[in-house]
Amino acid sequence: MTYSLFTVMPAFIILFWLILFSLDKKKNRAKRFFIFFLTVALVNYTIHWCYFNHNYDVYRVLDSIWVFTSLSVFPLYYYYIRLLTTDIQIDYKWSWILIPAFMLSLFSGIIYLMMSPYEIEVFNNEILYHNRPQTGGYSQLIRLQLLRMELFKVIFTIEVILTVIFGLRHIKKFNEKVFDYYSDVKDRELSNIKLTLLFLVITAIISMISGFIGKGFFVDNPLLLALPSITHSLALFGVCYVGYKQHFSIEDLFKDQLQPVDKKHQVEDEENVFTDSKYDELYEKMEHLLKIEQIFKEPDLRLHDLAYKRGTNRTYASQLINNKVNSNFCDYINSHRITFAKKVLSSDDENQSTLDEVALKSGFSSQSSFYRVFMKMEGISPSKYRKGLTK
Repeated sequence: MTYSLFTVMPAFIILFWLILFSLDKKKNRAKRFFIFFLTVALVNYTIHWCYFNHNYDVYRVLDSIWVFTSLSVFPLYYYYIRLLTTDIQIDYKWSWILIPAFMLSLFSGIIYLMMSPYEIEVFNNEILYHNRPQTGGYSQLIRLQLLRMELFKVIFTIEVILTVIFGLRHIKKFNEKVFDYYSDVKDRELSNIKLTLLFLVITAIISMISGFIGKGFFVDNPLLLALPSITHSLALFGVCYVGYKQHFSIEDLFKDQLQPVDKKHQVEDEENVFTDSKYDELYEKMEHLLKIEQIFKEPDLRLHDLAYKRGTNRTYASQLINNKVNSNFCDYINSHRITFAKKVLSSDDENQSTLDEVALKSGFSSQSSFYRVFMKMEGISPSKYRKGLTK
């Protein structure tokens, strides 16, 4: 009973989240693609279940499909990251990332069709399941299947490495865009997606170790199956949970940036923005908006809002912030918010304000955002800062 539970647990976790994703009525393009990713993963772990429950005849038919689904998981998750961070539309040209999975699966399937019943029986019992000691002296077709198994390990390892490298690169670039446009990045940056890559790498490492040892080892030692089963299940749950909670993507950023531009001011800035005097004047006007008019108190202030109030476009406003204070828009606005918050915390007549009230007065959307930014910029929590002032 326990053994059966561990064999089905990862597939059950995926099925549970697949149902939740399907019932979500507010799916964006990335989430719809994530459903496809989960479907492929469900097929993969269902075939795993067939293997560990000794469905020999069924697994022999599904083994080549398992090769395809196993080698598709990381490329598909990489493209899911692209849909979150880079691609507004699904580009089917990216189907080429599944070519290695398709080719090796096809290779395996053709070899299976060419193998005799005796060769299949030897391959199943001596290599796949370790039901008896390996005799060696295998036929050419069995050796080709062994080659397929080695190629699988190499391709899988390369896919994991490339997915992590390029996935993190896309996330980094997207987060930079978010920090350059929004003053409140909560639920917009993709730090949690980075965590899912860690989850998937853990499952990949477990899979690599399992592949090195041989899946038959876990069939022979049922209790040891608990380790990869629980690890995969927890990682899959984390990946699905983060994906389910991730509502913001490049689609939303693109829509937010499609704001009307004041053409009159744009032409004026294009002609003069790079002169020193004009550059300083633009910056002083921007500082006036923040220090005197205190527009940073708007919780969801965006680069477009600042540019519009200043009478320029967001490209020049972003360049101005970057060149003058060497900062992105989010940190620039939050620095003014923290300066104001420190004044509130140190003011005698405001000393009874709760931290939540201080956060809202300073333009933060929540106390958690206030705490995180305060810690980042001051290296100390707001409450400790306040206590330090009273000593």
